[in-house]
Amino acid sequence: MNVEVNSYLTWEYCDDPEIQYLECAAPTAMRNHMPEWFKKLKGKRNEITFAEQRTIRNCLGFRGLANIGYTIPLPEDLDGYDTYFARGRVHPGMIEGTLFAGVRQPPFGSDRSPYEYRFKILHYPWRAKMSKGWRLLILPYLLDWNNDWNEFAGTVEPNYDVQHGTQIGSSLKWTTAIDPEYNYYNLETVIAYKRSVSKINKGTLTFCAVPLFDPELFDKQRKGMYNGNMD
Repeated sequence: MNVEVNSYLTWEYCDDPEIQYLECAAPTAMRNHMPEWFKKLKGKRNEITFAEQRTIRNCLGFRGLANIGYTIPLPEDLDGYDTYFARGRVHPGMIEGTLFAGVRQPPFGSDRSPYEYRFKILHYPWRAKMSKGWRLLILPYLLDWNNDWNEFAGTVEPNYDVQHGTQIGSSLKWTTAIDPEYNYYNLETVIAYKRSVSKINKGTLTFCAVPLFDPELFDKQRKGMYNGNMD
């Protein structure tokens, strides 16, 4: 099952049998996922007399964020347990010196980790198939904020670790062939959330995937000077 978005982006779905339980929706445009607080907010606050009366609904910069990127609501609750979708392999100690590596005070209860945050890699069963010169930038969801969790920004090189000619550096199992004429990116994100939070609910919006054209990458690929890491 593929979703062709435009001339440079197609979303491909993973046929790994173990991930089919998830019933994960396809990525859709950010403008389809405006937060509830924004929907309820009036454009003007007449009762305010000491400052700008217009609200953020009139802010071109904020409204413009809805015109870039794609997202998927969380397809299952994050409750601290490993699943095929949400797994470990990352640790607060990997970013020692940041707030996400902070320690908590005992008693710890059944969860013996001294760290305040737990980390998970979220393996969405989709990947981006993009034309030459295009990258995929992962950002936190841009239209809302939360004090209890954080999605980390990141981007990788296209086709950075192709295995068996079908998958790129992923623990998900793909059978769809990689076409070396395109750039591929897994839709995988890293989230940190407080151990004091029992769960992050299914349906929560946590990330934004933004296509980004890189002229330098395009030039290298056009000249055959860059071919990723195809096996």
